[in-house]
Amino acid sequence: MKENHPKLWAQIAADLTRARATLPDDAADCESVREYQEFLDNNELELACEMLEDCAREFPVSPEFWTALRDAAVKMRLQDRVARYEQLVGGQR
Repeated sequence: MKENHPKLWAQIAADLTRARATLPDDAADCESVREYQEFLDNNELELACEMLEDCAREFPVSPEFWTALRDAAVKMRLQDRVARYEQLVGGQR
């Protein structure tokens, strides 16, 4: 099966945007959020995901944040991250 990359990338970007939307308003000043946006704008989706994960070190995040990152990681086939995010969805840090 041939993948439709632009469609897949759009789905991943939507997952990452969903995760970003769960961050508190003051996260907009975070360097990682600015880098996330730059990576997202340049279709560097794995790096954008990494930057959002970095934000979780500075700001409280919800299970929905980790669910959205997990969904993106599944689509990017990043199995190590999928497993880690699934643990975090369950509240284990």
